Amino acid sequence: MPLDAPLKLGPFSVDSNGRLTPSTPDRFPSFSVTWRGHVVLARLTDAGADDGTLALQAVLGRVPSTGRPDAPGKLPREAAFATLRGLQRTLPRDWKLGLRPDHRIVAETQVTLGLPTSADDLVTQLTLFLLRLAPYLDLLDEGVGVERLQAASIGGGRP
Repeated sequence: MPLDAPLKLGPFSVDSNGRLTPSTPDRFPSFSVTWRGHVVLARLTDAGADDGTLALQAVLGRVPSTGRPDAPGKLPREAAFATLRGLQRTLPRDWKLGLRPDHRIVAETQVTLGLPTSADDLVTQLTLFLLRLAPYLDLLDEGVGVERLQAASIGGGRP
């Protein structure tokens, strides 16, 4: 039995070829995944014409705060900032490194996708981001002053 297309599937409209577009112009799909203990947020937005943008953001950790009563001193904080300066110089050109007011460190990028797009394209772009992110997570896991966050404490949200 053929399905009537387009059909609505959550925040997506699915055409007869299985390609996806946001179901309403003001409600773009977003989701998060946890990879190696880090939350990665993805959000599909409209870039105009027949293009969309997949915004990707990974929470890498947190710079230690000296304002906490249990803060171990300035050394880990200085080491974290030195690491971030070095990391900034090595990131791919289309990535940005950010420091949030709550001291969380995030890596962000955007990928242009044609709309409608396929689920395969979305998963492929997310996977490529995760693979490119791996060496930076390896570095941060070596104890360079950046606090590792528990994925549950980061929570969801939008990039």
